[in-house]
Amino acid sequence: MSRRLRNTTAALRHGWHPVARSGEVADEPVPVRLLGEPWVIARLDDGLAAFADRCPHRLAPLSAGRVNAHELVCGYHGWRFVASGECTAVPALGPGVPAPRRARATPPWGVVERHGLIWIAPEEPFTDLIEVPEADEAGFDSVWLEPSRSSACAGLLADNFLDTAHFPFVHADTIGAGEDTVVAPYRVTQDGDGFVVQMEQRVANPEDPKVATGEHPLVQRRWSTYVYRPPFMLRLRLEYPDAGMINTIQFCLQPEDEGSTRIYTRLLRDDLGGDAVQMAKAARFEQTVLDEDLALQERFDLDGLPLVGDDADPVEEVSIRADAAGVALRRALASLVDRAARLPPTGAGRPGGGQDRVLTAARRTEYRRTTIR
Repeated sequence: MSRRLRNTTAALRHGWHPVARSGEVADEPVPVRLLGEPWVIARLDDGLAAFADRCPHRLAPLSAGRVNAHELVCGYHGWRFVASGECTAVPALGPGVPAPRRARATPPWGVVERHGLIWIAPEEPFTDLIEVPEADEAGFDSVWLEPSRSSACAGLLADNFLDTAHFPFVHADTIGAGEDTVVAPYRVTQDGDGFVVQMEQRVANPEDPKVATGEHPLVQRRWSTYVYRPPFMLRLRLEYPDAGMINTIQFCLQPEDEGSTRIYTRLLRDDLGGDAVQMAKAARFEQTVLDEDLALQERFDLDGLPLVGDDADPVEEVSIRADAAGVALRRALASLVDRAARLPPTGAGRPGGGQDRVLTAARRTEYRRTTIR
Protein backbone atom coordinates (compact mmCIF):
# COMPACT_ATOMS: atom_id res chain seq x y z
CA MET A 1 0.00 0.00 0.00
CA SER A 2 1.26 3.49 -0.84
CA ARG A 3 2.07 6.06 1.80
CA ARG A 4 -0.65 8.47 2.84
CA LEU A 5 -0.53 12.09 3.93
CA ARG A 6 -2.41 12.46 7.21
CA ASN A 7 -3.44 15.57 9.09
CA THR A 8 -0.61 14.98 11.54
CA THR A 9 2.18 14.10 9.08
CA ALA A 10 5.29 15.82 10.44
CA ALA A 11 6.31 17.25 7.05
CA LEU A 12 3.28 19.56 7.16
CA ARG A 13 5.07 21.58 9.83
CA HIS A 14 6.98 23.17 6.93
CA GLY A 15 3.91 24.97 5.60
CA TRP A 16 1.68 27.95 6.29
CA HIS A 17 -1.66 26.94 7.79
CA PRO A 18 -4.72 29.06 8.59
CA VAL A 19 -5.70 28.72 12.23
CA ALA A 20 -8.43 31.36 12.65
CA ARG A 21 -10.39 34.08 10.92
CA SER A 22 -9.01 37.51 11.76
CA GLY A 23 -12.22 38.48 13.54
CA GLU A 24 -12.03 35.46 15.82
CA VAL A 25 -9.03 36.86 17.71
CA ALA A 26 -9.74 39.97 19.76
CA ASP A 27 -8.63 40.88 23.29
CA GLU A 28 -8.27 37.40 24.77
CA PRO A 29 -5.91 34.51 23.88
CA VAL A 30 -7.50 31.95 21.56
CA PRO A 31 -6.69 28.21 21.61
CA VAL A 32 -6.39 26.45 18.25
CA ARG A 33 -5.36 23.00 17.07
CA LEU A 34 -2.89 22.36 14.27
CA LEU A 35 -1.31 19.07 13.14
CA GLY A 36 -2.46 17.38 16.31
CA GLU A 37 -0.88 20.00 18.59
CA PRO A 38 -2.36 22.77 20.76
CA TRP A 39 -1.41 26.39 20.02
CA VAL A 40 -2.53 29.75 21.36
CA ILE A 41 -2.77 32.99 19.40
CA ALA A 42 -3.10 36.45 20.91
CA ARG A 43 -2.98 40.11 19.93
CA LEU A 44 -0.34 41.90 21.97
CA ASP A 45 0.38 45.63 21.85
CA ASP A 46 3.35 45.01 19.56
CA GLY A 47 1.49 42.70 17.18
CA LEU A 48 0.27 39.17 16.73
CA ALA A 49 1.84 36.36 18.77
CA ALA A 50 1.52 32.58 18.86
CA PHE A 51 2.91 29.92 21.17
CA ALA A 52 2.62 26.23 21.86
CA ASP A 53 -0.30 26.20 24.27
CA ARG A 54 1.54 25.28 27.42
CA CYS A 55 3.48 27.28 29.93
CA PRO A 56 7.04 25.97 30.48
CA HIS A 57 6.49 26.10 34.25
CA ARG A 58 3.77 23.50 34.94
CA LEU A 59 2.53 23.02 31.37
CA ALA A 60 -0.74 24.84 32.01
CA PRO A 61 -2.50 26.03 28.83
CA LEU A 62 -1.47 29.60 28.09
CA SER A 63 -4.85 30.05 26.40
CA ALA A 64 -6.34 30.01 29.91
CA GLY A 65 -4.44 33.20 30.67
CA ARG A 66 -4.94 36.80 29.62
CA VAL A 67 -3.36 39.56 27.57
CA ASN A 68 -1.75 42.46 29.40
CA ALA A 69 -0.44 45.05 26.94
CA HIS A 70 2.55 43.46 25.16
CA GLU A 71 2.57 40.30 27.31
CA LEU A 72 0.64 37.06 27.59
CA VAL A 73 0.10 36.22 31.26
CA CYS A 74 -0.27 32.58 32.30
CA GLY A 75 -3.49 32.07 34.28
CA TYR A 76 -1.93 29.52 36.64
CA HIS A 77 1.02 31.32 38.26
CA GLY A 78 1.14 34.65 36.44
CA TRP A 79 4.33 34.08 34.42
CA ARG A 80 4.57 36.68 31.64
CA PHE A 81 5.73 36.16 28.07
CA VAL A 82 6.43 38.55 25.20
CA ALA A 83 6.03 37.65 21.52
CA SER A 84 9.53 36.19 21.23
CA GLY A 85 8.67 33.68 23.97
CA GLU A 86 10.94 35.33 26.56
CA CYS A 87 9.62 35.19 30.11
CA THR A 88 9.72 38.70 31.55
CA ALA A 89 8.41 38.05 35.06
CA VAL A 90 7.89 35.21 37.56
CA PRO A 91 5.76 36.60 40.43
CA ALA A 92 6.75 33.85 42.89
CA LEU A 93 10.42 34.92 42.65
CA GLY A 94 9.68 38.51 43.58
CA PRO A 95 10.21 41.82 41.73
CA GLY A 96 13.38 42.16 39.67
CA VAL A 97 14.45 38.51 39.98
CA PRO A 98 15.19 37.14 36.48
CA ALA A 99 13.30 34.13 35.21
CA PRO A 100 15.14 30.81 34.79
CA ARG A 101 16.93 30.64 31.46
CA ARG A 102 14.73 27.78 30.21
CA ALA A 103 11.56 29.67 31.10
CA ARG A 104 10.52 30.35 27.51
CA ALA A 105 7.23 29.91 25.74
CA THR A 106 7.63 28.18 22.37
CA PRO A 107 6.65 30.30 19.35
CA PRO A 108 6.23 28.86 15.85
CA TRP A 109 8.64 29.80 13.07
CA GLY A 110 6.15 32.42 11.96
CA VAL A 111 2.68 33.85 12.55
CA VAL A 112 1.10 36.37 10.18
CA GLU A 113 -2.26 37.89 9.37
CA ARG A 114 -3.20 38.02 5.71
CA HIS A 115 -6.23 37.52 3.43
CA GLY A 116 -8.55 37.78 6.43
CA LEU A 117 -6.91 34.81 8.15
CA ILE A 118 -4.28 34.21 10.80
CA TRP A 119 -1.58 31.79 9.69
CA ILE A 120 0.99 29.72 11.55
CA ALA A 121 4.09 28.04 10.13
CA PRO A 122 5.37 25.72 12.89
CA GLU A 123 8.75 25.38 11.17
CA GLU A 124 10.36 27.27 8.30
CA PRO A 125 7.91 26.94 5.38
CA PHE A 126 8.91 25.71 1.95
CA THR A 127 6.35 27.92 0.16
CA ASP A 128 5.06 31.48 0.58
CA LEU A 129 1.43 32.30 1.24
CA ILE A 130 -0.94 32.13 -1.70
CA GLU A 131 -1.96 35.41 -3.33
CA VAL A 132 -5.58 36.58 -3.75
CA PRO A 133 -5.28 39.43 -6.28
CA GLU A 134 -9.06 39.91 -6.59
CA ALA A 135 -9.11 41.15 -2.99
CA ASP A 136 -7.34 44.30 -4.20
CA GLU A 137 -9.15 44.69 -7.53
CA ALA A 138 -11.78 47.38 -7.89
CA GLY A 139 -15.32 46.11 -8.30
CA PHE A 140 -14.97 42.92 -6.29
CA ASP A 141 -17.13 42.30 -3.24
CA SER A 142 -16.07 39.76 -0.65
CA VAL A 143 -17.92 37.54 1.82
CA TRP A 144 -16.73 34.76 4.10
CA LEU A 145 -18.67 31.59 4.70
CA GLU A 146 -18.81 30.51 8.32
CA PRO A 147 -15.87 28.14 8.91
CA SER A 148 -16.86 24.49 8.50
CA ARG A 149 -15.34 21.43 10.09
CA SER A 150 -15.02 18.00 8.51
CA SER A 151 -13.87 14.57 9.62
CA ALA A 152 -12.19 14.18 6.22
CA CYS A 153 -8.46 14.87 6.09
CA ALA A 154 -7.21 18.10 4.52
CA GLY A 155 -5.56 16.29 1.60
CA LEU A 156 -8.84 14.69 0.51
CA LEU A 157 -10.69 18.01 0.77
CA ALA A 158 -8.02 19.76 -1.33
CA ASP A 159 -8.27 16.97 -3.92
CA ASN A 160 -12.05 17.35 -4.04
CA PHE A 161 -11.73 21.10 -4.61
CA LEU A 162 -9.50 20.47 -7.65
CA ASP A 163 -11.71 17.70 -9.06
CA THR A 164 -14.24 18.61 -11.75
CA ALA A 165 -15.35 15.13 -12.82
CA HIS A 166 -17.63 14.82 -9.79
CA PHE A 167 -19.75 17.86 -10.62
CA PRO A 168 -22.58 16.06 -12.53
CA PHE A 169 -22.91 13.50 -9.75
CA VAL A 170 -22.26 15.21 -6.40
CA HIS A 171 -23.61 18.60 -7.49
CA ALA A 172 -26.52 17.53 -9.70
CA ASP A 173 -28.83 19.89 -7.79
CA THR A 174 -26.53 22.93 -7.98
CA ILE A 175 -23.52 23.64 -10.22
CA GLY A 176 -23.51 20.24 -11.92
CA ALA A 177 -26.99 20.44 -13.39
CA GLY A 178 -26.96 19.41 -17.03
CA GLU A 179 -23.17 19.24 -17.21
CA ASP A 180 -21.43 16.85 -19.60
CA THR A 181 -19.81 13.95 -17.78
CA VAL A 182 -16.82 13.96 -20.13
CA VAL A 183 -13.87 16.04 -18.89
CA ALA A 184 -11.93 17.51 -21.79
CA PRO A 185 -8.12 17.58 -21.63
CA TYR A 186 -6.80 20.52 -19.65
CA ARG A 187 -3.46 22.06 -18.77
CA VAL A 188 -1.55 21.74 -15.50
CA THR A 189 1.47 24.06 -15.28
CA GLN A 190 4.12 23.80 -12.59
CA ASP A 191 4.39 27.04 -10.60
CA GLY A 192 7.10 26.90 -7.97
CA ASP A 193 6.23 24.22 -5.43
CA GLY A 194 2.61 24.40 -6.54
CA PHE A 195 0.80 24.51 -9.86
CA VAL A 196 -1.86 26.24 -11.95
CA VAL A 197 -4.73 24.43 -13.68
CA GLN A 198 -6.52 26.04 -16.63
CA MET A 199 -9.57 24.64 -18.37
CA GLU A 200 -12.51 25.72 -20.48
CA GLN A 201 -15.79 24.09 -19.57
CA ARG A 202 -19.49 24.22 -20.24
CA VAL A 203 -21.28 24.27 -16.89
CA ALA A 204 -24.52 25.35 -15.28
CA ASN A 205 -24.55 28.99 -14.18
CA PRO A 206 -27.83 29.40 -12.25
CA GLU A 207 -26.55 32.61 -10.65
CA ASP A 208 -26.65 34.48 -13.97
CA PRO A 209 -29.84 36.59 -13.62
CA LYS A 210 -30.48 36.36 -17.36
CA VAL A 211 -30.92 32.60 -17.10
CA ALA A 212 -34.21 33.17 -15.28
CA THR A 213 -35.45 35.51 -18.05
CA GLY A 214 -34.45 33.12 -20.82
CA GLU A 215 -31.91 35.55 -22.33
CA HIS A 216 -29.01 33.23 -21.46
CA PRO A 217 -28.90 29.43 -21.37
CA LEU A 218 -28.34 27.66 -18.06
CA VAL A 219 -25.24 25.84 -19.35
CA GLN A 220 -22.58 28.36 -20.35
CA ARG A 221 -18.88 28.65 -21.14
CA ARG A 222 -16.61 28.99 -18.15
CA TRP A 223 -12.87 29.60 -17.94
CA SER A 224 -11.55 28.10 -14.75
CA THR A 225 -8.14 28.81 -13.25
CA TYR A 226 -7.06 26.91 -10.15
CA VAL A 227 -3.98 28.03 -8.22
CA TYR A 228 -2.49 25.68 -5.64
CA ARG A 229 0.20 26.30 -3.04
CA PRO A 230 1.22 23.54 -0.65
CA PRO A 231 0.13 22.27 1.59
CA PHE A 232 -3.54 23.34 1.57
CA MET A 233 -3.93 26.79 0.02
CA LEU A 234 -6.15 27.05 -3.07
CA ARG A 235 -7.77 29.73 -5.19
CA LEU A 236 -10.26 29.27 -8.02
CA ARG A 237 -11.10 32.03 -10.50
CA LEU A 238 -14.24 31.39 -12.54
CA GLU A 239 -14.83 33.62 -15.55
CA TYR A 240 -18.17 33.44 -17.36
CA PRO A 241 -17.60 35.36 -20.61
CA ASP A 242 -21.22 35.12 -21.75
CA ALA A 243 -22.59 36.48 -18.49
CA GLY A 244 -19.71 38.95 -18.01
CA MET A 245 -19.05 37.88 -14.43
CA ILE A 246 -16.10 36.63 -12.39
CA ASN A 247 -16.31 34.56 -9.22
CA THR A 248 -13.24 33.75 -7.18
CA ILE A 249 -13.13 31.27 -4.31
CA GLN A 250 -10.37 31.33 -1.70
CA PHE A 251 -10.27 27.87 -0.11
CA CYS A 252 -7.80 27.10 2.69
CA LEU A 253 -7.66 24.19 5.10
CA GLN A 254 -6.51 23.79 8.70
CA PRO A 255 -5.50 20.20 9.53
CA GLU A 256 -6.41 20.26 13.22
CA ASP A 257 -6.13 16.61 14.25
CA GLU A 258 -6.61 13.13 12.87
CA GLY A 259 -10.25 13.22 11.82
CA SER A 260 -10.69 16.99 12.04
CA THR A 261 -10.12 19.64 9.38
CA ARG A 262 -11.36 23.23 9.59
CA ILE A 263 -12.37 24.81 6.27
CA TYR A 264 -12.13 28.51 5.39
CA THR A 265 -14.00 29.66 2.29
CA ARG A 266 -14.16 33.20 0.93
CA LEU A 267 -16.21 34.26 -2.07
CA LEU A 268 -15.24 37.28 -4.21
CA ARG A 269 -17.64 38.51 -6.90
CA ASP A 270 -17.47 41.37 -9.40
CA ASP A 271 -21.08 41.23 -10.59
CA LEU A 272 -23.17 42.23 -7.56
CA GLY A 273 -22.30 45.90 -7.24
CA GLY A 274 -21.91 45.89 -3.46
CA ASP A 275 -25.41 44.50 -2.87
CA ALA A 276 -25.14 42.92 0.59
CA VAL A 277 -28.36 40.95 0.15
CA GLN A 278 -27.13 39.39 -3.08
CA MET A 279 -23.72 38.63 -1.57
CA ALA A 280 -25.41 36.85 1.33
CA LYS A 281 -27.49 34.88 -1.16
CA ALA A 282 -24.33 33.96 -3.09
CA ALA A 283 -22.68 32.81 0.13
CA ARG A 284 -25.66 30.58 0.94
CA PHE A 285 -25.45 29.02 -2.50
CA GLU A 286 -21.71 28.42 -2.11
CA GLN A 287 -22.34 26.86 1.30
CA THR A 288 -24.86 24.50 -0.30
CA VAL A 289 -22.24 23.41 -2.82
CA LEU A 290 -19.69 22.87 -0.06
CA ASP A 291 -22.19 20.90 2.02
CA GLU A 292 -22.75 18.58 -0.95
CA ASP A 293 -19.00 17.91 -1.07
CA LEU A 294 -18.64 17.39 2.66
CA ALA A 295 -21.54 14.95 2.84
CA LEU A 296 -19.64 12.61 0.51
CA GLN A 297 -16.10 13.29 1.71
CA GLU A 298 -16.99 12.44 5.28
CA ARG A 299 -18.06 8.96 4.17
CA PHE A 300 -14.56 8.11 2.94
CA ASP A 301 -12.84 5.41 5.00
CA LEU A 302 -9.35 6.86 4.48
CA ASP A 303 -7.01 8.17 7.13
CA GLY A 304 -5.03 10.23 4.64
CA LEU A 305 -4.50 11.20 1.01
CA PRO A 306 -2.65 8.49 -0.95
CA LEU A 307 0.52 9.96 -2.42
CA VAL A 308 2.21 9.13 -5.71
CA GLY A 309 4.48 6.12 -5.20
CA ASP A 310 7.26 4.38 -7.12
CA ASP A 311 8.16 0.79 -8.00
CA ALA A 312 8.93 0.05 -4.35
CA ASP A 313 5.88 1.95 -3.14
CA PRO A 314 3.11 1.34 -5.67
CA VAL A 315 0.31 3.76 -6.43
CA GLU A 316 -2.79 2.92 -4.40
CA GLU A 317 -5.32 4.56 -6.71
CA VAL A 318 -6.25 4.29 -10.38
CA SER A 319 -6.08 7.68 -12.11
CA ILE A 320 -7.28 8.79 -15.54
CA ARG A 321 -6.75 11.85 -17.74
CA ALA A 322 -9.44 13.81 -15.90
CA ASP A 323 -7.46 13.42 -12.67
CA ALA A 324 -4.42 15.41 -13.84
CA ALA A 325 -4.94 18.10 -11.18
CA GLY A 326 -5.32 15.52 -8.43
CA VAL A 327 -2.18 13.71 -9.55
CA ALA A 328 -0.32 17.05 -9.50
CA LEU A 329 -1.56 17.61 -5.94
CA ARG A 330 -0.28 14.21 -4.85
CA ARG A 331 3.09 14.84 -6.46
CA ALA A 332 3.43 18.27 -4.82
CA LEU A 333 2.61 16.87 -1.39
CA ALA A 334 4.91 13.88 -1.92
CA SER A 335 7.67 16.34 -2.81
CA LEU A 336 7.00 18.26 0.42
CA VAL A 337 7.25 15.05 2.44
CA ASP A 338 10.46 14.00 0.70
CA ARG A 339 12.02 17.44 1.14
CA ALA A 340 11.21 17.45 4.85
CA ALA A 341 12.70 13.97 5.21
CA ARG A 342 16.04 15.23 3.88
CA LEU A 343 16.33 17.88 6.60
CA PRO A 344 18.46 17.10 9.66
CA PRO A 345 16.29 16.32 12.71
CA THR A 346 16.50 19.26 15.09
CA GLY A 347 13.15 19.42 16.87
CA ALA A 348 13.31 23.19 16.27
CA GLY A 349 10.04 24.96 16.74
CA ARG A 350 8.19 21.92 18.03
CA PRO A 351 6.27 22.40 21.26
CA GLY A 352 8.62 21.23 23.98
CA GLY A 353 11.61 21.17 21.61
CA GLY A 354 13.26 24.00 23.54
CA GLN A 355 15.71 25.05 20.81
CA ASP A 356 16.19 28.60 19.61
CA ARG A 357 16.06 29.12 15.86
CA VAL A 358 18.81 31.68 15.48
CA LEU A 359 19.54 30.93 11.84
CA THR A 360 15.97 31.63 10.72
CA ALA A 361 15.20 34.58 12.98
CA ALA A 362 16.33 37.22 10.49
CA ARG A 363 14.34 35.72 7.64
CA ARG A 364 11.28 35.30 9.87
CA THR A 365 11.44 38.96 10.87
CA GLU A 366 11.80 40.04 7.25
CA TYR A 367 8.82 37.92 6.22
CA ARG A 368 6.64 39.52 8.88
CA ARG A 369 7.70 42.99 7.77
CA THR A 370 6.93 42.46 4.10
CA THR A 371 3.76 40.34 4.18
CA ILE A 372 1.46 41.44 6.95
CA ARG A 373 -1.52 43.42 5.70
